[in-house]
Amino acid sequence: MGLREHVPIGIMRELHRWAAHLMVITVWLHMYRVFLTGSYKPPREFNWNVGVILLVLTLLLSFTGYLLPWDQLAVWAITVGTNMARATPFLGHEGPGAALLSIGGLDFVHAGDDVRFGLLAGRFVGEGALLRFYVLHCVGIPLAAATLMAIHFWRVRKDGGISGPL
Repeated sequence: MGLREHVPIGIMRELHRWAAHLMVITVWLHMYRVFLTGSYKPPREFNWNVGVILLVLTLLLSFTGYLLPWDQLAVWAITVGTNMARATPFLGHEGPGAALLSIGGLDFVHAGDDVRFGLLAGRFVGEGALLRFYVLHCVGIPLAAATLMAIHFWRVRKDGGISGPL
């Protein structure tokens, strides 16, 4: 029995999920509009870069939130997603550059300390991964996003407001 069966307003979880999907779509559409209007050009290139980082944080919020229902679909999706992290350049033990970080047969990046291990707090999706993803989803990424959004909005004002079409 889950949250939907025991909480009178269990629909809040579904609203949160649909709002998250809408947020990702809205951020992509905003980036598309900014690109089409050429608003990434000087003097707004700094704000474009902040926006790209905000897009990445939005996708990370979506990724970290996917595990939180703690069902089989979430566990296997995060397993697949974090398995891809093993191929991260220099940080994943299967990625390009990992072999360069080896001296005399001593590997400095291996399965026990690469980026996948850091994401999951272990070698498999378990309670450590759930806690890590919860903290990232509810505290870490939102604080970073709020800070960058404040900078983003300040720069929009400083650069003369929203730019129009070309």
